[in-house]
Amino acid sequence: MTNILGTVLFCILGLTTFVSLYQWGHAILAILFQKKPQVRIGTRLTRFLILIPAHNEEDGLSETLQSLSALRYPKNITQIVVIADRCSDATATVARSGGARCLERSEGPGGKGAAMSWAMQELRKDGIEFDALVIIDADCIADPGLLEAFDDALAKGHEVQQGYNYLSNPWETPFTRVIAVTSVLRNFLFYGGKEPIGCSAMLSGTGMCLSRSVVDRHGWSAFSVAEDWEFSVSLLLNNVRIHFNAWARVFARESKGLKQASRQRLRWATGRYAVTTQGARKLFLKGFSGGRIDLIDGGITLTIPNYSTQASLTIVSLIGGWFVVVDPGWDFLLPWAIGVFASLGGYFLLGAMYTQSPLKTLAGIPYIAVFLPWRLTIEVLGLLGFGRKGWGRTFRDSAARRHSTRT
Repeated sequence: MTNILGTVLFCILGLTTFVSLYQWGHAILAILFQKKPQVRIGTRLTRFLILIPAHNEEDGLSETLQSLSALRYPKNITQIVVIADRCSDATATVARSGGARCLERSEGPGGKGAAMSWAMQELRKDGIEFDALVIIDADCIADPGLLEAFDDALAKGHEVQQGYNYLSNPWETPFTRVIAVTSVLRNFLFYGGKEPIGCSAMLSGTGMCLSRSVVDRHGWSAFSVAEDWEFSVSLLLNNVRIHFNAWARVFARESKGLKQASRQRLRWATGRYAVTTQGARKLFLKGFSGGRIDLIDGGITLTIPNYSTQASLTIVSLIGGWFVVVDPGWDFLLPWAIGVFASLGGYFLLGAMYTQSPLKTLAGIPYIAVFLPWRLTIEVLGLLGFGRKGWGRTFRDSAARRHSTRT
């Protein structure tokens, strides 16, 4: 029995050690190579089309539109279109009142991906002219410099970009404080670390920018629950790199607690595992056969467990290590587990340091004892396929004022 437990713990620690080193490598690169791009001088000419998929989003949409009206970008070359997808509320009315064009969809396959694909086809029929497409969720607040940042990167040849997604309410509850740190870990320290080595970020569903040529060549071909990751895999396999733009920022209203967030997180987890099953295999095969480090990195990004799962697995290893420490053959597992735990803890603290207010963030640490079991349960249910339903609205309050991160 001890040998079985020891073998399982050895495998878990091997995985978490690799992932921890992988993340720390990214974090070091992100910190060493971070720099704010120079402000471009001259007339802005790129015509942006901002697309906002919305399903019963009357509460938060008006604040999203207000933030877009405050963008530091010429209004005459910026168009805003809201997709009111099978809405039973006043989303369409709010959209038009806020100065946006609204496309109403009442039939066809469900899901955010299907809604965006339909809208792109409708806009193409109308002959709408644009140079780049930006996709923002209906519950997000846009930074005033969002389009300027996207435009600067487009000028450098980055046809697909993922912006920095953060929270508009990071200090509201202990739950949002934990999520604030994991947002920094994912965006700045992880995706930001891919830029110096020429690897790709993954699309995150909001704060995305696609050049017109990419839209014409690929449209929107992802229709699963995790349409952003599915489309990311498709782009990578077609040799289109996804540039992480740390200065193109959007701020989403996060759920206040576990009950509000459970449905959304379960849907995401289920979709991610579904995409990983096929997507990672294709990326690894093409990456190894063609010597493509970027594709191999994409496969790793798809398959590694998220930070919360890593922490839970490491805690399990710590507990298991106490049971086998008396066996001379497995006594090395406990100090190994302690080392991995310290590494993950240090990584979390590093993320906290790069939030707007590290002290406020650290005040949420006791909540981790509740957060981790909840998150692990979500991951297990997602792995088993629960939550494979269509696009639904996550309950939140209306969007709050924007908060920024220090990077």
